[in-house]
Amino acid sequence: MQKKFSKRITVLFLALCFIILSYCLYRNINKAIQPRQQEVQIQEKNEKKVYPNLANYSNVSILVSIKQQKMIIYSGNQVIFKTTVSTGAKDSPTPTGKFAIEAERGDFFYNEESSEGAYYWVSFKDHGTYLFHSVPTDCNGNEIKEEAEKLGTPCSHGCVRMSKEDAKWFYENISEGVTVSIH
Repeated sequence: MQKKFSKRITVLFLALCFIILSYCLYRNINKAIQPRQQEVQIQEKNEKKVYPNLANYSNVSILVSIKQQKMIIYSGNQVIFKTTVSTGAKDSPTPTGKFAIEAERGDFFYNEESSEGAYYWVSFKDHGTYLFHSVPTDCNGNEIKEEAEKLGTPCSHGCVRMSKEDAKWFYENISEGVTVSIH
């Protein structure tokens, strides 16, 4: 009787250990494969942004969250920069998936068809079709106030819009080949 009871205790103890170990492994694996989404705090308008020096980082990648209208730049799994963006409107969505920063870039463009231009554009899909760039400007390069006020809402023609300051930093610092994930 004593041996039978001892065997049951041993089996129960081993089962409990197995359950605890499985739970710990599940939590660690789940953390590792979870999408890299985070709530991002919006910076106060009068606060000066601090842009990271990318020379100090490796394995840089970009995540654009359509749901949150945020762009997050990572070094590995570490967030090094985050900002508010505007992605495509319902009738002209931003493409989703994995891309890479392409070679095409420029300091200004103007599209007569849409009567809008933008500063500091960087291509991420179809070699100049889908871009990261500043909020829209008129033909003289003046920011269109109504469009700038929409930053943080899905309102672009498919590109990823950001403030002029963010776009300038992005243009000057994000290299060709950097991975872009949009979802």
